[in-house]
Amino acid sequence: MADEQELAQLEILCKQLYDANNPEERATAEKALVNFVHAPDCLPTCRLLLERGDSSYAQLLAATTLTKLVSRNPQTLTLQQRIDIRNYVLTYLA
Repeated sequence: MADEQELAQLEILCKQLYDANNPEERATAEKALVNFVHAPDCLPTCRLLLERGDSSYAQLLAATTLTKLVSRNPQTLTLQQRIDIRNYVLTYLA
């Protein structure tokens, strides 16, 4: 499970990706976020970012990542994970 420090770090990386004036800083943030998106434990972290995230950039990352997880090859997620995402999204939108 993601802790507050990890969520804060992800929010900083998202801000650096979208707001950085330094191309090296932006590239470093992008690389770290790509690693996050492909991490096996990104699903619960995305949910926490949507629930507790202060940054709209981080919430965009979480929503985009969830969309990609669901849209990719169905074997990427277990049936239970897909049901959990569906239920979470329906609850989140309600």
